[in-house]
Amino acid sequence: MARWHVACDSCGASAWIGSGPEGRNGWCEACQRATTLAAGERSTLCDTCGRALTTAEPRMLEIFGELQNLAAVLSAWQGDAAPLTTLLPERPRFLSDRTPPASADGDPEWLREGLEALARGDFGAAAARLDREAPPGAEPRRARARAIALERRGDAAGAERALDSIRGAGETRELLLERGALRARRGDFARARADFERAGEGYEARWNRAALEIHEALGVTGPPDAARLAAARRALGEPSSAWSDHTVGRLLWTLLIERAQRGGALDLATLRRAEGEFEFATFWDRAAMISGFARLGARDDAARVARPLALECAGALADQPAIAGTPEFAAALSGARAAIQVGAPDAALGALAPLIAREDLTRYRIPCRACGRGTVGVDEFVEDPAGEPALEGSDG
Repeated sequence: MARWHVACDSCGASAWIGSGPEGRNGWCEACQRATTLAAGERSTLCDTCGRALTTAEPRMLEIFGELQNLAAVLSAWQGDAAPLTTLLPERPRFLSDRTPPASADGDPEWLREGLEALARGDFGAAAARLDREAPPGAEPRRARARAIALERRGDAAGAERALDSIRGAGETRELLLERGALRARRGDFARARADFERAGEGYEARWNRAALEIHEALGVTGPPDAARLAAARRALGEPSSAWSDHTVGRLLWTLLIERAQRGGALDLATLRRAEGEFEFATFWDRAAMISGFARLGARDDAARVARPLALECAGALADQPAIAGTPEFAAALSGARAAIQVGAPDAALGALAPLIAREDLTRYRIPCRACGRGTVGVDEFVEDPAGEPALEGSDG
């Protein structure tokens, strides 16, 4: 079981959080008091303030990131999409497997050296050493390794040429994914589809087939082809809710925003319908909607999505024990929430500004309630404390 040690950088007040040799330790992030829980004890409420004790990773580590997220949503609501767009994840539209091929018995020395250079990230040396034909059994590995090195150096055309000569048994799943992704990225969907169809039923191949359908569902104007979108969903199967993964709805939205930015015609009716294509309602999904509307100058639609999301973000921050237990923090969040309620993102940003500027929060620390001078933060993390000696804690 993991453990976290929190300590003040001024007075030395400290505590352990999590299970260790001396028992199960909880820490209240609001009043900063430690509690050793009895074996089998279910209650995890602080005896002093009644708030939930922290018995795992401290929630205060999330505060600064959550403040940045909220401020970015408020800025986009006002019309400045840049901060929120910067926070959105970069999701690859076509997936490939760039794991360096391994050496095999019988490989010539130059091939071993090239593969080793690729594995350590020396792409220039790898591309140079691998620029020759290998023995038949090793040629597919040589070609894929060189393609990876060239693509890492920004030479997508050279990477595709390196793979073009491989046929038959040499067309492994990894090679087909790599070559298909290269072809798809330059718009050769027909040849990309041929590769992806033979790349198996793993997630990468299924996603790539779905991504082709989504790209081909879009015309120059108007709504996407519903049959193509349905085919994409069938090809993918169960969507992933992970923030870093594309889904049909996420990629469709991205492509529609790009189409609007290229063409200059703002088709709000299609975009509003595309909101219903999102499979999830995570922060990142709704942030993508707000960012897209804001980048296109659709202020009313950005505000329509931003206001409820901002209220949720502000509510989650206000529920943070470290904020609820610090009067000046709680007052700032209360002011921000009130401004959001009445549709005043500028006033909400003003209320948050003192929090965002605090040096302790930017360092994932909070004011120490024991001394009032220092700040409390995590100074030690133990992933597996089994066998560790008992460590002294303080209730601050």
